Amino acid sequence: MSRGFRDKDFIESVDNLIFCVIGNVHPQSEVISYLKYVASYESGIRVKWSREGKMYGRVLPHYSALGFKEVINYLKQYFPSYVRFDEYFNTELILVPKQKIKVHFKPEDRLREILSNPRDELESLAAELIDIISTESGVETRFLGISGSILLKMHDVRFSDIDLVVYGRANALKIKHALIELLDGELKGFSRPKGRILELWAKDIVRIHPLSLTEAIRHYGKERWSRALFKGRQFSVRAVKLESEVDETYGSRVYRPKGLITIKCKVKDASDSMFLPCKYVVWECKVIEGPKIEVREVVSYEGLYSDIASEGEEILVRGKLEEVLDLKTNETYYRVCVGSIDAEGKDFIKPARWLK
Repeated sequence: MSRGFRDKDFIESVDNLIFCVIGNVHPQSEVISYLKYVASYESGIRVKWSREGKMYGRVLPHYSALGFKEVINYLKQYFPSYVRFDEYFNTELILVPKQKIKVHFKPEDRLREILSNPRDELESLAAELIDIISTESGVETRFLGISGSILLKMHDVRFSDIDLVVYGRANALKIKHALIELLDGELKGFSRPKGRILELWAKDIVRIHPLSLTEAIRHYGKERWSRALFKGRQFSVRAVKLESEVDETYGSRVYRPKGLITIKCKVKDASDSMFLPCKYVVWECKVIEGPKIEVREVVSYEGLYSDIASEGEEILVRGKLEEVLDLKTNETYYRVCVGSIDAEGKDFIKPARWLK
């Protein structure tokens, strides 16, 4: 199967801009992404990353819709050709023309490199982490990858995280179950954050998302399997679909904004909640604030809310209401989108169990 541009890939443009790819659905001649690093001589921002002798600064202040907005404003000022209003998503997107791509960084290729010849302590730790996860889950390493600064060879052994990628739904579920067992038992060097570390993680999330400190501590301290610690080093896991699992093509649906809405609903299907955008098919919706309509889906571009609720659970949601027109079937339905610029960082998904 041909390898397209996948979620958590990175690309570097001819303008020395490094972007992270968002999702698996892209226009034919462009790639939807967000800007993360710029060459220091072009930005004037604080730098602490280097690659091939060149210093880079991080433009993205934090992973959130408001952070994405800051990046769009930066590009509109210095590199406006990378930003345009998209007629299908009905919002401004960062789109990298394929003709401007200098390097396509693929997580699975970098992982093979690390497994065969780790260059430093952090790469050795990443190789050990991958070996344990692969062995315990039964998922072959060819379905795994490494993203983030290690993918770009820009990592610092003192503080960089290990950002893993698992390709395919079945593989992701196997790794989820294996990691929950390892974390619950604190086996083989795996642990959830505790004490001061947990408090710092929670406060960092509360600073940019509308969660209470209690909710954030519960989320990271007891429930989150995809962000934890291995031998004291932070690691994360992102599930990414294989091409055969993607049921949407760019332009096959039109998303029309209809304002903000708050609802309570039950999760009917959470099978796509591990991916980005994470999706919950919902039913039995009760509108708390906004137009009285029936919502079919809740989606989130905030990774914080991925795999946060299971089938049968009730969730409280605030986000952008969108009318979805499927151009293939001519069907129209409604969804709530979390992680949009429109909501100004005040949108969320909260399981009912948090509110008790």
